[in-house]
Amino acid sequence: MHATMIENLIASMPLYVCTFWSVLLLLDVVERRQKAKLRLLAYMSAAALLYMGHYVFFNRMTALLPLTDTIYSTMNLAVFPLYYIYLKEITEPVWNHRWQWLLLLPAAVGGAAIGLLYALMSPAETAQFVDTYLYHNQTAGLVGPAWWQGAAHSAAKVVFALQIPPILISGYRKVRHYDQTVEANYADTDDKRLRLMKTVLLLFVVTSLLSFAANVLGRYRFADSPWLLLVPSVLFSVLQFMLGYAGYRQQFSISDLLRDLKITEPSATPAATDDEAAQPSILDTLPQQLTNAVSRDRLYLQPDLKITDVADLLHTNRTYVSRVLKEQMGTTFADFINRQRIDYACHLMAQDPTTGTDKVATMSGFSSLSSFYRNFKLYKGCAPKDYQPPT
Repeated sequence: MHATMIENLIASMPLYVCTFWSVLLLLDVVERRQKAKLRLLAYMSAAALLYMGHYVFFNRMTALLPLTDTIYSTMNLAVFPLYYIYLKEITEPVWNHRWQWLLLLPAAVGGAAIGLLYALMSPAETAQFVDTYLYHNQTAGLVGPAWWQGAAHSAAKVVFALQIPPILISGYRKVRHYDQTVEANYADTDDKRLRLMKTVLLLFVVTSLLSFAANVLGRYRFADSPWLLLVPSVLFSVLQFMLGYAGYRQQFSISDLLRDLKITEPSATPAATDDEAAQPSILDTLPQQLTNAVSRDRLYLQPDLKITDVADLLHTNRTYVSRVLKEQMGTTFADFINRQRIDYACHLMAQDPTTGTDKVATMSGFSSLSSFYRNFKLYKGCAPKDYQPPT
């Protein structure tokens, strides 16, 4: 009895994790009605259904397999596209979302084909297919609808493998571009960037390779060894927990950035324009104006400072300022402002070493202590308490 409970726990760990986050995300969607959370809820619900299929398979509930295997096969082809759709929601403007749902077409077609074939198979053919193909990864002896069912499952494995590289590569690029956009427009980025999402995507790579290997070898190899199943079960559980945690905590997205910058249409996105190219004198003098204004007025001491605030003060636009920072000064808005904040913090600490760290952080313009510590470590190479002013 004890061994059976442990085996059930091992097989069901990812299911419990996905169900947990599905419930929390559902409550969050009902309360806040955020489209990004709704997309993540769709992914997490699909993952829960997928791991439900795993649970049924590994516990040999053969009477349920025609239904749960159809669901599993559908969700296996849907989870990566659904997560990609979620990433697009938080990193790309709504006008770039056209046709994204076509990514789910393979899942719809594959699931429908597998479900139809199960409906056409007799009980004897189904039993033969379950034993021969699902639990022994063989096709010998399969005929008629059972043979076609094996072919459909094999095709689904190939499609699953082909999905992984483009979705993960494109997803990583979207996250990186989004973070760069945040750093180009905000001084305070800690609650806006997707730092944890990059870690999640790297873990996605590991688990994807494991999923691909399991599909090639056959899930049946894990069915008879719960301790062998423990490795992928733990990895999948960790991935889904981190993914749910990162998504649940992420409140800021590209829609918030566009609202802050008052961008409402594609033509208004930050980009170089003909007008900029026609006025090189503005771009030549702007670096000095920018440096003087920020230093003179100590703009860096303003919490939640945005590039539009500086552009308005200089009677120019954010695109000019962003271009000057990137092309002529070799930095980003966040780096430009936070370097000066840290220098000012060091000045305060040298003036009065007894000033508390939290007070120094606030007086230097940082909106959070964690942001102060991270930037101090970045620019000074040590924690504030270990900093020794130059003599």
